[in-house]
Parts: sequence; structure tokens; C-alpha cells
Amino acid sequence: MAGNEDRKTLPHNDEAERAVLSALMMNQEAFDKVSSIISASDFYHPANRVIYSAISDMKLQNIVAVDQVTLFDYLLKKDLSEKAGGAAYLAELSDAYTIYANIEYYAKIVKENGVRRALIQTSANITNDAYQESVDVFDLLESSERKLGEISINSNAETSENYKASLKVSDVISVMLQKIDGVYKSENVETGMDLLDKYTNGGFQKSDYIIVAARPSVGKTAFAVSLIRNMIKKDKRVAFFSLEMPASQIITRLLSCMSRVELSKLFSGNLSSDDVFVINNAADKIYQSEFYLVDEPNMKLADIRSRARMLAREKKIEIIFIDYIGLIESGLDQRIPRHEQVGYVSKALKQLARELNVPIVVLCQVSRDTADQEPQLNNLRDSGSIEQDADLVMFIHRRTNLTELSDEDMAKLQMDTSGKNRVQHSKLIVAKNRNGKTGTIFVGYIGEITSFENVVQDKNLFIEPARDQNKKK
Repeated sequence: MAGNEDRKTLPHNDEAERAVLSALMMNQEAFDKVSSIISASDFYHPANRVIYSAISDMKLQNIVAVDQVTLFDYLLKKDLSEKAGGAAYLAELSDAYTIYANIEYYAKIVKENGVRRALIQTSANITNDAYQESVDVFDLLESSERKLGEISINSNAETSENYKASLKVSDVISVMLQKIDGVYKSENVETGMDLLDKYTNGGFQKSDYIIVAARPSVGKTAFAVSLIRNMIKKDKRVAFFSLEMPASQIITRLLSCMSRVELSKLFSGNLSSDDVFVINNAADKIYQSEFYLVDEPNMKLADIRSRARMLAREKKIEIIFIDYIGLIESGLDQRIPRHEQVGYVSKALKQLARELNVPIVVLCQVSRDTADQEPQLNNLRDSGSIEQDADLVMFIHRRTNLTELSDEDMAKLQMDTSGKNRVQHSKLIVAKNRNGKTGTIFVGYIGEITSFENVVQDKNLFIEPARDQNKKK
């Protein structure tokens, strides 16, 4: 291995590189064995990179079998023969003794040295940029993490066996048998909303990109906090990115819906001894939970990805909430139209969900002009890309002004189990669901504690939004 004596020489192995190229020229099946392991950039010597690229092109074009003569002819036509070392070097490679059975082993040696060089070069670039005060350090952190992640992904050697369906079939059958025996433990994150869990086959699934949308003031954040409360009770590891509200307000809302003490009392401090007792119990539950709250305003997409990766890596987060997509700075040129920026953010969050293998729930605004009607997929604000990217889209729909209800509508407001709070039947419209059914679910909203809860599925208890309520705001 070169580089042991001279530290300035990057890691490489001349013999392995030549062995790979020799095998490619001597055996037409060799390319299929190594093409999933290495790429041209993994070769240290420029001539070897040119030769491997030429062989790759010839294989893809499938014009003629690759050997010393056809390869040299191809390089001549592309004016690359000198860069490839000339006819003499090709002859040297052709005459080299190579054990074909070891071709994959040789390729892995080339790949490992390529990864080492990539790490050295990336580390050097990061070090150099870190010294530059003109470089935004948080952008540098995100880009560095992304580049290292790319090296990690590209370093995984693949073979055709990785794609064999039998590997997946055995996993699926194993799960089915566990379900039959009643010992299966689902990896889905239960929402605590009984019917929603049925619609989603047991809760939010790993790597799902989920949208919860509503017009302003209907209760997007309250719904997210209610789900978080349910998940904390199940000891789930939850992260919440709050771009709209400070952490203190989110925690206050969470304390209210967990303790069932009116939110107004927590803000005013007008609390009885009983209130203080149940609030302390709720606070203790939050304190002991694996709940992580990031409340930075004007967060860039790069910041969210960086912190999400950190939480997933260090705390094994099982689900992520983001409130809300319209407040995320894309990092793109501000002259780019808004809908394109939101579309860029949406695609990035979907990719992040797959990368981290956790569900990401993102809150989204619905246009105000839909106040008197059920929202639809085309009402998602700022970008149609959100609808296309999402695995699950849900809309919250309810009347927000309850001060001028008729006697008939007042009778529809049921009391909760404590007999203290009024429960408003609200619609949770599952408009898109890649992995389950769509339809309307009724959930109960309790305004005093900003909580969404399970209710009896009775459409007759739903209070239709007043058509003129937005005009009164």
C-alpha cells in the first residue's frame, strides 16, 4: 500500500487498480461484478479513471465487446488515448496476470482507498472553510454532515444479492406469523386517536411524510400537541420543531391538555391547590419523557435537517413534528417564487423522513378563502408539491366562532367525562393516505384546554362553520 512512507501521498493500491482494469479487458462478465462496487472516481491514477470511464461507456452503449484493441480504438475516437496512458499502458494491463475469481475483492480494495481519500479531502475542505469567517458556520455544519453522509452512502458495496426479493419476503412472512401468534410489536407510532390509528394501520409509519393542514386558528398546533401528549404517555421519543411559538407556550399548552386544567388559568396563575397538584404530575411526566423541543424562529431548512439528524443519531427519535412549513426558510435565492421555495422544502423534508427512517409530521396552512367549506388537497397553501410529496394528508375542519350558536347547535356541544368542559365535534379529513383508507374521522376539540380527543362517531353532532364567520374577524 502506498503512502506509508510519504504522508502526503493519498491512500491507493496500484496493484488492485491494475488488476480490476485487466480483468475488465479480459472477461466480459467482470463489469457486472464490479460496477455496483466502484466508480471511476474511486481510482487514484487519472489514467485509470479515464480507462474505467471508457469501459463503462462502452458497456452502456453495448456496441462491441471490450478488449485491448476495441478499448484503444474507442479512446482514440474520443481523443483520450494519451490521458489513458497510451497503447503501451493498455498492453501492460492486458498482459497482467489477474485471478478473475478475486475481481470483487480487488474492487473493494479500490473502493476502500477511494473512501479514505474522499474523507481526507472532505476533512481538509471543512477545515479550510472553518477558518474562513465569511462562511456561515451553521451552513458549513449542515453541508459537512451532508457530504459525510454522501460518502457513507456511496461507500456501501452492493451486489445483486442485496436486491433479491427473498430477503424481503422472509421479513414479511415473519411479521405475519408474529401477528397470527399475537406477539408482533408494531414499529408504527400510535397517535392515540383510535380511528386514525385504524386508518393508518396502527399509527404513523416509519419514513412517512405527513401533512396536517387547516386554515388559521382552527387548531393545527393544538392537534400536534395533543398527539405529542398521547405519544409521551406511550413513552415515545418525540421531537417538536416550533417555528411559530416559543417553547414556554408549547409547554404551557402541553401541561394544560395533560392536566386538563384550563389554559387561561395557567397563564393567569389563578390556580387552586388541586390544580397545582395535577399540573405538577403532568410536569413530572414531561420532565421524565424523551420529548425534545426546538423553538428557534426563522429556522433555515439546513438547520432543521442538521438538528433532526443529531436528535435521531443521539436520542433515537421516533417521530418529528414541525410547526409549520410556511415559516421554514429554504435557503434559496429570495427571488425564486414562493411556491418553488415551499416545494423545495417539502421535497427535502420527505427525503429527510426516508433518510432518518422516522415519520415527519409537518403542519401547513390552508387558504383563508375556504373558511366556509371543507378544505381539499388543492387548497394546500403555497405549493402543489406538498400534496404530491406527502404520504398522508389530513385536514382539520370545525367552526371556530362558538359565541353565536343557535339552541340546536348549542345542544351539540357535549360535556367531557369531568363534566367541566364542552367538547366540539370536529372533522379530521384524511384526504390522502398511501398506506390506508381515506375518509372523515370525528374528533373532539376542547377549547378550554386546547385538546383534541376521541369521541363517538356521530355526524349529527358536527356544527357546520358559519359562512360569514370569517367576515366578522
